[in-house]
Amino acid sequence: MEQNLSRVAPQRASAMPQASPAGEKTDQMAQAFKRAVIDHTHIEQRAYELYEQRGRQDGRDLEDWLKAEHELAGSVSRK
Repeated sequence: MEQNLSRVAPQRASAMPQASPAGEKTDQMAQAFKRAVIDHTHIEQRAYELYEQRGRQDGRDLEDWLKAEHELAGSVSRK
C-alpha cells in the first residue's frame, strides 16, 4: 500500500526584510531616546552655565536645572 504524500517546499524569506510596524516603532523609540539624551545634555550644560554665572554657589542645583529646562523648552517651542 503506497501513500502519496505531497511535499510542500518551504517558503524562503525575502532577501530584503520588509519594514514592519514593530520595526518602525523601534526606530521611533530610538530617535526619541536620542533626542532625550541630547536634550538632557543641553539642559545639563545650561544649568552649569547658570551655576557659573551665580559665582558657583552650591545648593541651588535644582533651581538651575529647572530654569535651564524652562529656557530650553521655550526656545524649542519658538522654532
